[in-house]
Amino acid sequence: MHAAGDYMQLASQPTTASHTVDSPSTVRLVVVGGGMAAHGFCQRIMESPQRSRFSVTVFGEEPRPAYDRVNLSSLLAGRDEAELLLSPRQWYDDHNIDLHTGRRITHIDLERREIHDQDGQVEPYDQLVLATGSYPWVPPIEGTNLPGVFVYRTIDDLESIRDYVATKHAKTAAVIGGGLLGLEAAKVIKDLGLSTTILEVAPGLMPRQLDAHGAKVLREKVQALGVKVHVTRRTKSISPDNGKLCLNFENADSINVDVVLVAAGIRPRDELAREAGLSLGPRGGIAVNRGLETSDPNVFAIGECAAVDGHIHGLVAPCYRMADVLAARLSGESVKFVDNEEAVELKLLGVPVITLGKAIGESTSGVVITHAGTDGYRKLILEQGRMVGAASVGQWDDADLIRMSVAENKRLWPTQRIRFLKTGTPFAGGAGLSIHQWPGTATVCSCMGVTRERLGLAIADGHTTVPELSQATGAGTACGTCKNLLCELVGAGPQKIQTRGANWVMSASVLAIGLVAAMTWMSPIPLATSVQDSWREIDLIWRDGFIKQVTGFTLLGIMLAALLFSLRKRTGIIRFGKYGWWRAAHACLGTAMLVGLIVHTGLRMGANLNFALSLTFLSLSVVGGLAGLAASIEPKLTGGSAMWVRVWRPRLTWIHIALFVPLPALLAGHVLSVYWY
Repeated sequence: MHAAGDYMQLASQPTTASHTVDSPSTVRLVVVGGGMAAHGFCQRIMESPQRSRFSVTVFGEEPRPAYDRVNLSSLLAGRDEAELLLSPRQWYDDHNIDLHTGRRITHIDLERREIHDQDGQVEPYDQLVLATGSYPWVPPIEGTNLPGVFVYRTIDDLESIRDYVATKHAKTAAVIGGGLLGLEAAKVIKDLGLSTTILEVAPGLMPRQLDAHGAKVLREKVQALGVKVHVTRRTKSISPDNGKLCLNFENADSINVDVVLVAAGIRPRDELAREAGLSLGPRGGIAVNRGLETSDPNVFAIGECAAVDGHIHGLVAPCYRMADVLAARLSGESVKFVDNEEAVELKLLGVPVITLGKAIGESTSGVVITHAGTDGYRKLILEQGRMVGAASVGQWDDADLIRMSVAENKRLWPTQRIRFLKTGTPFAGGAGLSIHQWPGTATVCSCMGVTRERLGLAIADGHTTVPELSQATGAGTACGTCKNLLCELVGAGPQKIQTRGANWVMSASVLAIGLVAAMTWMSPIPLATSVQDSWREIDLIWRDGFIKQVTGFTLLGIMLAALLFSLRKRTGIIRFGKYGWWRAAHACLGTAMLVGLIVHTGLRMGANLNFALSLTFLSLSVVGGLAGLAASIEPKLTGGSAMWVRVWRPRLTWIHIALFVPLPALLAGHVLSVYWY
């Protein structure tokens, strides 16, 4: 595979074609592949400000435009085929995209920049995008070409399975493969009313995503639905047996079924690239760099056929990200494809399965903590105390919050770890986070990469229904699992809370609590023991009476300023400015008072009246810090934790006010004693 630096940076430099075109500035852009990645690329090119530079032609093998392959099985529930189309043919016409369906490209001539189809027709190109996808891998098992043995990949495959079942009055079926594709195929068979058996060669279901415990829980839940599961089952051959299909195993007795579905995995469609002489990845796939450029500077690859630095992506979300990146690069932007941790969030045979971030095998230094209860199995992977991966089998109401925590590598505190081990959630209250409280950078639609901020901007532009929001941003147009979040976002749910200055309040509060702790446990700053000690020039701050007066009255001034900023809420006189910033200023001045106290006293608490004054001052600061901390995190909490904080924050505030009451008298006594004595 060529190194990324060896590839020509074509995206910002239009190539000069050797063929005649209608306009000298038009780039003849040809897309080979009619699937989801190809459609996503076309959408993004149409949205590009450089749209007019390109003349776009798309060639797809299937007889229909791109459709939602993720929800293919919904056709069995009565969904119309037209509803699966990502865009109707009219959309391509409206955007001047020359769409050719039912045309298989058989040859690429890199030197002449031409592609040839199965009928020998030739199409020239200036820039070529390969989005040929993948094909279902069939293990080397004798008999896979027999009638009644199917793969499950396209609408035509599904229709063939349905017709065969109806014609043969099939009653039983087996699925070879217990991964994502196998479990989805098993759902298809089960929805057709057949008794279904899953055969997996690995020790557990979904071996790439789940550990042994998670696979065991998934197997139990699948079997509870009436589906038989056999693991470590190595299929040797399939043979006809009195109108049925006999599955013969290397390590078990044979079984007879009416239908067999082979769903053992997928492989990249790289035969065109291979025949043309393009570089391939170490495990197949068309070798591309982070700019999606192949070893030929005029040819690019995206989707399941592309091996990005040797890695092939089999989920729709990274394929759409590739489409985004390539469209941006061809429009002149200098962006690169970044491998985000792939997330799997599906309902397999009705059982929710989630894997986020790193898997156990990918985290060499990770610590795994698990919770197994009646509601399912959950796992968190930690690296240096931070969440880097998660997995669950069964319903998990906090999945949205876990996804955000893994994406941001949030720290899992010891109390949260204990709570997770006991309850299955690290968050107090155990309730999911409302989408109205999500940060702008949080991803709402994983497939299309749509963030909460982008959705908020679309709503502000007047897209206030789910269809309008989907049309404007693309969210919910792929797998559709985020549509419930879109409904919540445009519905009458709780509104997003914006608290100005909250981060300043939190920082000042944490610092104040830390300073109080340090002042409580640290010894007083020592004075110089000799007149020749250089430290004597510094400890003059605590020995010289005039300097003590300056620091003392400065401290008093800061306290009065903090008191002034606290009046914004307590009185109706001051109205200018936002309350949040006044509160932030009060918190910062309160922390500055602690710094002033250290400068004034040198960590000497004093005795009698002075000790009472210092103790009151520190108590006032620590309670104020706790109240400020509660105020800053209150909008971010949900469930029981939010209710608990909302109960205690006003209590802390009133304790803070109560501690201030004796402070003027104590200060007056302190000043009087200093000047009197």
